[in-house]
Amino acid sequence: MPTFDADTTDINAFEVEDADLYIFSQYFDQEEVFAELHEYYNSEQYRFEIPTGEMDRIESFLDEYFYDLNRVAPDAIEPFCVVKEKYTDHADILRNSAYHTGRGSNTVFVMQDRLSAEQAVERGATPLADADTSFRL
Repeated sequence: MPTFDADTTDINAFEVEDADLYIFSQYFDQEEVFAELHEYYNSEQYRFEIPTGEMDRIESFLDEYFYDLNRVAPDAIEPFCVVKEKYTDHADILRNSAYHTGRGSNTVFVMQDRLSAEQAVERGATPLADADTSFRL
């Protein structure tokens, strides 16, 4: 019996603690995918915000289009987080983040994947684990 192996795209959806919500950043080039998720898109933050109760349905829908939705719990977010001093160049980092916020004299970024976090470090950011900043999403 022949098998069919398709390449999938991983999407990390980050659980927002105490908000009953998951967030992720992903560009969908298929109009029907974006149309289905449009109601959850926050155009000011360039991310999707999915209520926890909708995640199973959204995960099943995305699976049909070869997207693997990985739910990231709040206590597992650290490898995706980087810190950069406020008011420094961070446009390339922001582009690949799902969330960012100020913490003292720093900005914390939750990157959409581990590769983006590694690239942010190459661009001058510090991994959250190595920073003097605490953060929980």
